[in-house]
Amino acid sequence: MTGAYLYELGVTPYREALAIMHELAAARTQQAIPDTVMLLEHEPVITLGSRAVRAQELPLADEEYADRGIDIAEVGRGGRSTYHGPGQLVCYPILDLAARGRDLRRFVRGLEDTILATLAELGVDGRTLDEPHASGVWVGDRKIASIGVRCARWVTSHGLAVNVDLDLGVYDLFDACGLGGARFTSIAAETGRGISTADARGPLVRHLAEAFELEFEPLPAEEAARAVV
Repeated sequence: MTGAYLYELGVTPYREALAIMHELAAARTQQAIPDTVMLLEHEPVITLGSRAVRAQELPLADEEYADRGIDIAEVGRGGRSTYHGPGQLVCYPILDLAARGRDLRRFVRGLEDTILATLAELGVDGRTLDEPHASGVWVGDRKIASIGVRCARWVTSHGLAVNVDLDLGVYDLFDACGLGGARFTSIAAETGRGISTADARGPLVRHLAEAFELEFEPLPAEEAARAVV
């Protein structure tokens, strides 16, 4: 097991969280901190990855999304368009893959395994699809979790998002992941019972630790303060 920091936040504006993630990734690249994982929720935002086709995936003007309380952000991760909002659990692992065989595919499989194990513990049978543009985790033909990562100097950033209990109507407002109107779901919708992101945090942290052989301790206050500056 390898010692790592866990930084748990509440509902955080996306751009604020992104700045913190960049600071922590820079510190990890410089070996100033060990592997670190951020766990949080976001205020409503649609993020556009490096493969997003804006004109295709966002049928409304930015002002119309803003009127609905949804921000639009272009980000330097892989993948296409993804929604983040309250009721969705987001996890950003900032790991040094140089010490893990420099295997990005293995890293992504570890994220998939983390999601699948978390869903199983909460009563949902998830699966991955071996098809183009069908990354993430699905329940039948419904997507329940997204994965989009970046790796620079073998340090990872961005990560995964699991729909726990959120308003699924937001997916009618854009072509999420460029999937041509694929259906999305959540743990609450699949199980038919009330479940919160707080209920999902423990299982996700535990299965992430198992997948990457991590032993967590809270991010020290001084490091958290430095990342926010």
